[in-house]
Amino acid sequence: MPRLKLTKSAIDALPTPAKDIVYWDSGCPGFGVKITPKGRKVFIVLYRAGGAGSRLRKYTIGPYGRVTLHQARAAALKVFAARTEGRDPAAEKQLARRRLVVDGVEDLVELFISEHVSKTRSAREISRLLRREVIPSWGRRSIHEIGKRQVIELVTEVSARGTPSAANKLLKVVKAFFGWCVGRAILDASPANGLVAPARERPRDRVLDDDELSRIIRAARQIDGAYGGIVELLALTGQRREEVAQLTWDEVDLARFLRPTARPNPWKRRLADSQ
Repeated sequence: MPRLKLTKSAIDALPTPAKDIVYWDSGCPGFGVKITPKGRKVFIVLYRAGGAGSRLRKYTIGPYGRVTLHQARAAALKVFAARTEGRDPAAEKQLARRRLVVDGVEDLVELFISEHVSKTRSAREISRLLRREVIPSWGRRSIHEIGKRQVIELVTEVSARGTPSAANKLLKVVKAFFGWCVGRAILDASPANGLVAPARERPRDRVLDDDELSRIIRAARQIDGAYGGIVELLALTGQRREEVAQLTWDEVDLARFLRPTARPNPWKRRLADSQ
């Protein structure tokens, strides 16, 4: 293989070959530029995976033009430095690419729900939050593409359109999810580490007594349409307002809820009317 001192002028002047050819840098052994019959020029590094006599490994730095000669030479020196530390940069690069394909956020969230969340008392609420907020935003991406900035942006978005408590809850759930990923050696560290709740929640001054609660339920049953049903559902279940407002029919077990009982079910008529 030909050797020459690689400079920008020298690389620009290299002819297009009939087949792939590599010009090695005389000043940096193992570093060179490959030229294809289509005229594409790519910086590469060649090194041995072990000691003398071990097989050669090729590390592709990137195409000339998108990567400058100065950047490519600096990258080559980093590869050689990693090799002296006993690492294999080419294998590390292949592993990183494979992880980007395999560790999809949506698949990991569903696994997290089935293996961990399903065993908790708040399984339905946490599962709904993950599927409503995390999967639509990050579902098609790799877990390794999610950094601290993406977490902050998602929590800020929820805080802007909802309440501080909803954003705080989401951050808590996301931290648990990333902690689970770290525990399974999918991640080395959680991108949510060090993040604080977006807002301070005010503690409730008091709760409704039985008389107040019964008056609210009776008043709600006098309201036509869905609003009265929402108020009554809030009073009977103690769920958060945002949870009930975003409730979907597939989250309601109608067959069990509308099962005949000894007492009349006032919700049966309400649900039938709303459908």
